[in-house]
Amino acid sequence: MTSTATATFELDKWEPQAQDETGGTEFARVAIAKTFTGAVEGASTVEMLTASNPTSRAYVAFERLSVSVDGRKGSFVLRHTAGDEGLSLLILAGSGSGELTGISGSAAITQDEAGNHTFTLTYELPAV
Repeated sequence: MTSTATATFELDKWEPQAQDETGGTEFARVAIAKTFTGAVEGASTVEMLTASNPTSRAYVAFERLSVSVDGRKGSFVLRHTAGDEGLSLLILAGSGSGELTGISGSAAITQDEAGNHTFTLTYELPAV
C-alpha cells in the first residue's frame, strides 16, 4: 500500500567544498545538512555535485535520512538528479534500515514564496 508523509525542513548547513571553473562550466561539490519536522522527523546529510554555466544548471546528490516516517524509525538514501528537465528524487533500493527496511518510493520538494521547504515522501513499506 502506498503512503504519503509530508514534512518541512530547514537547511542547517550549505558548505561548498570544491570548485572547478574549467571550460566555461563550473563544477562544485556541496555538503548539506537538513532537519525535518512533521510526518518525516529527523535529520539528513547530503553530498551534492553541481554543474552550471550561463545557459544550464544540473546536480546529482545522495541524501542519507536518519528519520522516523509516520512513527517508524530508521534510515534510507534518496538519489537526487536535477536539471533543465526537472527534479527526480528516488529512494535507493536496499538502503532502508531499522523499521524502514524495505522502503521504496520517491519524494518531492517544493519551496513557497517565503523560501520555506516542503518535503513529500510517497513510499511503500513491507507489512510488519
